[in-house]
Amino acid sequence: MKRGVLHAGSYVSRTRLFRDVAEFSSVVSRKQVALMDTPKPTLAEKLKSSSQALIASSELVINRAQAKSTEVLRTLASTAASPLLHELEDQNVSLGRKLEDWKDDWGPDTLTPKDTAIQQSPDTLAPKDTPIRQKPPHQDLIPKKKRKKTSSSAPSVVSVSAIKREGLIDPLKKPVLQDLTPTSQHKPIAVLAHGLDRVLFNPGVHWLQDPRSRVYNFSPHLENIPKVTDFAFERLAGFISSSRDEDLRTLAKRENRMFAGSTSSLTGLLGHCYFLISGHKTVDISCLSKSFYHEDKNFTPGQRMPTSVLFNYKDGVYAIDSDSEDSSKNVLTWLGTLLEKFLTMSETEFNMYLRSSPPLKDEGDLMREAYRYAKSDKFVMRSQLDGVDRRLPGTGVFDIKTRACLPIRMDILNWEENSGYVLKSTQGFYESFEREYYDLIRSAFLKYGFQVRIGNMDGVIVAYHNTAKMFGFQYIPLEEMDQRLFGPEPGAGDRVFEKCVTLLECIVPEIVGCFPNQSVKCTFECEENSTELNIFIQPADWTPTEEQTKPPMRQLAIRAQSFLDESPVSGARAITSSAPEPWTLHWTLADVSDDQDTVRKNFEECMERKFRFYNIPSGVSVTDLPKYWSELNFGNAPKQTDLETDDQTQQKDFDYSRFRLVPERRITLLRDLARSGREFTEMMERAEAGKKKIVLGEPYDISDMEIEVYKEEEDRDVHDENEDTGPAQSQDLAPEALLVGNKPNDLASFSPNDDGSSATAGSIDLSRIDELDQEPDR
Repeated sequence: MKRGVLHAGSYVSRTRLFRDVAEFSSVVSRKQVALMDTPKPTLAEKLKSSSQALIASSELVINRAQAKSTEVLRTLASTAASPLLHELEDQNVSLGRKLEDWKDDWGPDTLTPKDTAIQQSPDTLAPKDTPIRQKPPHQDLIPKKKRKKTSSSAPSVVSVSAIKREGLIDPLKKPVLQDLTPTSQHKPIAVLAHGLDRVLFNPGVHWLQDPRSRVYNFSPHLENIPKVTDFAFERLAGFISSSRDEDLRTLAKRENRMFAGSTSSLTGLLGHCYFLISGHKTVDISCLSKSFYHEDKNFTPGQRMPTSVLFNYKDGVYAIDSDSEDSSKNVLTWLGTLLEKFLTMSETEFNMYLRSSPPLKDEGDLMREAYRYAKSDKFVMRSQLDGVDRRLPGTGVFDIKTRACLPIRMDILNWEENSGYVLKSTQGFYESFEREYYDLIRSAFLKYGFQVRIGNMDGVIVAYHNTAKMFGFQYIPLEEMDQRLFGPEPGAGDRVFEKCVTLLECIVPEIVGCFPNQSVKCTFECEENSTELNIFIQPADWTPTEEQTKPPMRQLAIRAQSFLDESPVSGARAITSSAPEPWTLHWTLADVSDDQDTVRKNFEECMERKFRFYNIPSGVSVTDLPKYWSELNFGNAPKQTDLETDDQTQQKDFDYSRFRLVPERRITLLRDLARSGREFTEMMERAEAGKKKIVLGEPYDISDMEIEVYKEEEDRDVHDENEDTGPAQSQDLAPEALLVGNKPNDLASFSPNDDGSSATAGSIDLSRIDELDQEPDR
């Protein structure tokens, strides 16, 4: 009975408990439903309903507000200090205490709340014994001494006057680019020649010639690169800039797009937009060997260099051209065009474009190259299509990139001597494919990725060379470049490209609006570790006047803040995030200053960061430098009139400030490596002189390989005998004596002929006997 009573009482208590829990859950459910029925304000609605702009919480506006407050306080202090002090005393500014009550000691902690019901996190409270010392309110009234500026690697801070525009960039529901049909006929897209299509379907580096077996994986025709001066570039159609591309302008007008550009002019702008959005995110080099564990993971200075473009205005359309310096004296500019034909044409067809061949009857194939045209909300973009293989995913289109070795890129004018630099291994810090791949990640992958996406391509095939010889090839799909730049998260590259293009579309109307209905020059720079993208704009065509000798200039500063599900995060976090929350970008645009002197000073500092020295090549003296520079011409045949120039006039007008008269230590090191590499190449050429080149996949005669197998004891005896007699005595011996101890019949077991008979000593080339392997086969 007692057990039954207890059981019944327990049952009643649990019943009441369950009923109370059910009623409480019902109330909670009704409140949750009410909250769900109430629409949650979006980030844009919060921005509109807020009394202050969303950017008001950013460092930009905080610094501006503090600077303005300090300026007001100092002005009042200089005019009427006493009233200001009384006002500060009455309002208990900043500390809640009177000025005369200020003491140098800490004093009692009067700010501690007495209400014990108020709970605070222990992480946000300092210990009771260590009160926080505050700055006295009258210190702001004391003028501070000006400090001398010290040189620092930190980016310059720009004072922004007022926010001009701001907005939100939400994820797009459609692709950022849509295809357009060209208005004129183009050439068909080229295909790879010489069996290079194997590279597209096998990851990693493919040696042109295997360094161990000396067997060629591809045609030996590709080994020696023709000289740039021997190629007739005038027989090609040539590059067409955006402003001269009538198809591009026609499509822009037809699609009601205000801006048009090509990959060569847009990728630099998109790159600086990425630096701003990502917060200078580093690259991933974890795939490399331990030689690069402690190497720099930031982008190279060349990749971060300020980018200048021209907005060419005509009939309501701005065609964007690159405004870089003259590239006619850069051998790599011309060599890239040459090698594209070299890799996609047969030997006979390529030789037709050499100056040694007679001119073509039709004066060359002047039909336009193959392009892809695409449109976004405000742009029409163009990308040249270098190669295609329908077996690749997607469109099957890929880009052809020619990559010169490290010394060539670092010391461009000394390219002839530096062409001795060789790639000897797959891995290693110098003279390896791995070093070239490491430099590609930091200096080229970002540009390659933008170009591939504008052209709707699958990837790029890279040809590694030293301007004289080809070393190998590698196909790098777009997914691999994305992993190195943005991380392993799928789709990160597409999201980055979408944000960069959309941000650029928000910026360009403000750029051309500075000087409407005319062509303008523009320079983009997001300095390393800076939170601003600075843009300098000036008219492209300007006639000086007495009142104003220099063209007017404007400077715009752009800032950006990423949000994941309306929570502010860093740009790197937004890029690498695998969360399903949408990525929203809030951007602001502001004028920096109305003072022309300030803007021009900032622009000059920007151009100083863009400047790069040339190193005087070996064998060229300072006196001969003006003549060397004037005669440097790769694109056209040398003209007699160009060579006949007064030396005194050249030296008088020559700008020596562009050249470094004494090369840096690292340049000297690279030149030493190039010289030693040339000696290595010459040694290998002597060793292989007269040998038949064996190509993988082609038939060969085994008798041509000169592979001889020696018995272990006899081989060791011959080796010791040659060392004892010396080279002078061995020359007097009969050929048979140089082989296997005067036993020519022993050669019968070495290499059979095609008819099944045995090879004799007379069938072997004895002139290269010293090259035979002296170590027995174990």
